[in-house]
Amino acid sequence: MFFYAQKVFDFYIFLDFKPYFYYSIIRGTMLDYSKVIQNSKAFKTIDLDISRSRLSHVYLFVNADENYLKSFACIVAKKFINLNETEFVEKNNSRIDKRIHPDVIFYGEDKQIDVSAVADIVESSSVSPFETDKKIFVLLNAQKMNEASQNKILKSIEEPPKNTFYLICATSITKTLPTILSRVKKVELDELTAEDISSMLEEKGVEKQKADILSSCSNGNASFAEKLATDDGFIEFFNSIVSCLFEINGSRDVLKFSNLFSAKTVDKEEFINISMLLLRDIMMILSKKEELVVCKNVLAKLKVISAGLNLSGVQGLITACLEEKKKLAFNVNTTAVVDDFLFKYAEVKVKCRRLSV
Repeated sequence: MFFYAQKVFDFYIFLDFKPYFYYSIIRGTMLDYSKVIQNSKAFKTIDLDISRSRLSHVYLFVNADENYLKSFACIVAKKFINLNETEFVEKNNSRIDKRIHPDVIFYGEDKQIDVSAVADIVESSSVSPFETDKKIFVLLNAQKMNEASQNKILKSIEEPPKNTFYLICATSITKTLPTILSRVKKVELDELTAEDISSMLEEKGVEKQKADILSSCSNGNASFAEKLATDDGFIEFFNSIVSCLFEINGSRDVLKFSNLFSAKTVDKEEFINISMLLLRDIMMILSKKEELVVCKNVLAKLKVISAGLNLSGVQGLITACLEEKKKLAFNVNTTAVVDDFLFKYAEVKVKCRRLSV
């Protein structure tokens, strides 16, 4: 993959990947996704289905962010349950939020949806709604369902009872059976921008500069940004990587940082993600686009670092980062991943220094 300077101004050109790690969802997530959801293309798809009276009995919502999925499914469930309701809208919404509405049942939130859970879903679906004219099953973390569970729920999806809806949420569909995929209406949630996530963090009291850094490091995953916001050691970790890029000028300097970042407690993918973010900012500086630098709190250091690099060298380093991420996805030696990147960085710095002489 080769990156041209004129294309680098969109962060996601560089971050053409999905995170391979997810964080367990908690009821009552800190961040409020409602504004983003209400303005999203995905939600407008649901509105269009409603206006045309073409609601699917089975929707599959897909996004890498578990909390985003949960919030989206919750809002859609409220929308469906209140379609013919005027008097008890607020009551319905409150009970859905508290998970006590008898006609909106959540699975997969506290434990995996196994065969016994699917049996319960099948049995419950045969019972008429208790209070409204619909029954809605929200299946969270469906990417964790094994083949037996998927096969067992297949018949209910193929022939759902009248006025019964399934809202299935999955961070990935790689393990979803083709027979399931062929019977659902798949809706991919809009990718969250760094600005979206930063705004949500700021609404919860995170200082703007920190919110900008966290959102940029999250690769569009607000749940990850939320985790970072509560991690007191993250900013220190971030600054350590800046120091690494600042201080390494040759292979002799690698050992110090190799020992630091190869420790078992260090998240190697976080290390690569942050390195890519900083390299992206360095490219903005080299391209005379300082106004697009995200990590302005370390701009002075980034300027010094960029003085020892050139565009093609940084492009090569970003490509190297993407390759290291692929290795991490296949559970290779994580220490080797760190060392490979650091030595590549040292090599590029040396080459750029020679070219400038």
